[in-house]
Amino acid sequence: MILQDLAAEGAYVVIVSDALEILLFGIYTIFFAFALLILIVYKRPLPVDWSIVSATCVLYATCMAHCSLVTTDRFSVLVSSYPLPTGSDMSELLRGADALLKFAGFLSQLVMTHRCWAAWDHAWPVVVAPAVMSITGFVCGMIGPASLRVPAFQSPFIAPKKLSLDIAFCVLSLVADMLVTALLVYRLRRVSAPARNIQSVSDLVFGLAICIIETGALLAAAQLTLLVFLVLEHPFLLVVESFAAQVYGIAPTMMIMRLGINLLPEGRVRWATTVPEFSTVVVCTTMYSEDLDLDLDEPSPDVVHTRISFPVAAARPRRSVVSAYSQQQLDLKAT
Repeated sequence: MILQDLAAEGAYVVIVSDALEILLFGIYTIFFAFALLILIVYKRPLPVDWSIVSATCVLYATCMAHCSLVTTDRFSVLVSSYPLPTGSDMSELLRGADALLKFAGFLSQLVMTHRCWAAWDHAWPVVVAPAVMSITGFVCGMIGPASLRVPAFQSPFIAPKKLSLDIAFCVLSLVADMLVTALLVYRLRRVSAPARNIQSVSDLVFGLAICIIETGALLAAAQLTLLVFLVLEHPFLLVVESFAAQVYGIAPTMMIMRLGINLLPEGRVRWATTVPEFSTVVVCTTMYSEDLDLDLDEPSPDVVHTRISFPVAAARPRRSVVSAYSQQQLDLKAT
């Protein structure tokens, strides 16, 4: 048993883990807000996929609940007067946090499995193996929190582990994540590689970053790290659990944001608006050897115009965001 009290070796990870999880949850909250805007507000007039919206919200609520339980546990122990609460006193919080950690991992695997199923044109045989491994791993992982009795909780900071079952959960989850990632990489490479045009190192780095986001590779990395520290039974496991709990939400949400941006309708213009909105800009492609210098005509009462001056690389298309006054008028000015 590790971290039975604050005098135990590696007790510093109690504070580090909670601070890290709060920081990551703040980052996750920003991603979650943008994901909802992309999926609900900016996607209109296209229909909203409420199943994806619901999955995103449930995953966020699960990660938020885990962060809340962990923070409550740390706060309750560290601000208490002596004698400090024991593991038995904090058993319900620890049991709930352990169960939520594994539930968040299971939900993230379901989201990525659904993504793999969609990428493979709804071919069910492709996702049967990762789905079965995810479900089996989740069942193994939940046996521990469900079966442990209160006297088994000796540390007020970390739930006791049924090592064989927890390792089975991590191994099955890792294999499922790696299989889904490999299937997505193979599929996306077959579909998009022929059309990809890599002209610089920055293009290559950007492409790799997009591949990591779209394939859920972060989930496999987090699961592998969790498995290593679980086998070692190292106190740093507390930090890894806090990290993994939020990555389980961040990675699928980033993937959903990426796909949602690709599905946004292009060229939508809202004329009567006083607040900057995503849909009030038009993305156009220009090609000039000198700087493009546009001076718009007299503005209408409802639209504010400014002089736009920006450089465009020679002999290479460059995407520029311009005011959505009139696409036709801009084309006339450019010629």
